Amino acid sequence: MNLKNFRLNILIRVLLMMALTLGLAFVLVSTEWFFTPLVIAILLLITVINLIYYAERMNSELTHFLLSIKQSGFTNIFKGTGKGANQAELSKAFNEVIEEFQKISIEKESQYQYLRTLNENIGVSIISFTVDGNIELMNPAAKTLLKKPYLKHINDVVAIDPLLYRVITELPSGDRQVIKVFIKDEMVQLSVQVKDFILQEKNFRLVLLQNIHIELDQKEVEAWQKLISVLTHEIMNSVTPIASLSTAVNQILQVDDLEALSDEDKHDVVISLQTIENRSKGLLRFVHAYKDFAKTPELKISDVNITAMIERLTLLLRPDLDRAGITLNLGLKSKELKVRADHELLEQVLINLLKNAIEVLEDQEAPEISISARRTGARKVAITIEDNGPGIPKELIDRVFIPFYTTKKKGTGIGLSFARQIMKLHNGSITVQSDPGKGTAFHLEF
Repeated sequence: MNLKNFRLNILIRVLLMMALTLGLAFVLVSTEWFFTPLVIAILLLITVINLIYYAERMNSELTHFLLSIKQSGFTNIFKGTGKGANQAELSKAFNEVIEEFQKISIEKESQYQYLRTLNENIGVSIISFTVDGNIELMNPAAKTLLKKPYLKHINDVVAIDPLLYRVITELPSGDRQVIKVFIKDEMVQLSVQVKDFILQEKNFRLVLLQNIHIELDQKEVEAWQKLISVLTHEIMNSVTPIASLSTAVNQILQVDDLEALSDEDKHDVVISLQTIENRSKGLLRFVHAYKDFAKTPELKISDVNITAMIERLTLLLRPDLDRAGITLNLGLKSKELKVRADHELLEQVLINLLKNAIEVLEDQEAPEISISARRTGARKVAITIEDNGPGIPKELIDRVFIPFYTTKKKGTGIGLSFARQIMKLHNGSITVQSDPGKGTAFHLEF
């Protein structure tokens, strides 16, 4: 509507100018009038001036509007009163656009203030730098952690700790690594995670640093407490009957004439000594198992085809699966799913998990085991072994990886602990998910 009115106003003025021009020419050629041509000329001049003023006024309003947007000056108000319906309508449209930009500006400022508050108060240290190494962002947590109030270039991190600088600059985007660094002679364990991104055609690297030393210490204390609890329980189960039976045998033998012992007492002595021998051997086996578990195996790294390994192991365990009536479901996404790992140790981990799944499915209706292997990222591979067994109670699920903890009558309690140890040696992880009454799933990620 505004554009049509603008064209109409221009057209009327141009037509009026043409009419006045033709009238002036006719009067000058056909008559000898003096005042009439003068009046027509004055009217023509007024019309030209009006046309110029009208066009410049519209252009001025538009220029002012565009400059307001360019300079983010959204406080101007365009008044169209007293300037005609066309000008009033145009001013109204300008004001509506200005109001929309004001809303966008307020939302943008609110988001900026939110991110700024989050950045200044978050406990994770954040550093962002360009591909040239110039540091664009360093939050207060990073300044406190690195004990530096200001860093201009990422090369300045070398003076803090060379290892930290190397990890920050060389770690692949999206990866995470835990390192030990020394910041002003203080040893700190840091979780370092980096992410590359592009903003306004500029390459940036975002670095997240988190001091996990306190958390690790707490977890270590909790792990020791759980381990001591298990060790104490196992040792007391053997030592208590040994001590009790030794006392009983000693009391029986506190006689002057051993030949005077009754047959019943002799039988009790024999049974007691046999029990002491069995519990002593059991305790000795437990100590040897702990000794073997405490040894860190040496890895023999090579390219391992996960798909081929799973297919080979399922063929190996097929008799056990058929005997137990277990249905096996394989979900192998690729025939060439390779990882860098120790072939024998990884195979042992998978065998332990599969045998555990077979054991828990004993007496289960329609037992099933599902094995899947897939690539979860450019450099990550995941394996999942799932069963539809009775599951693990929620109060016990955090204990399954504790060394020597077991709920099985004949279990040693080192299978899952061994699996976690091996996965950690491979810089991988093993986690468990369980829904009591529905089943359990173990997830391995390399």
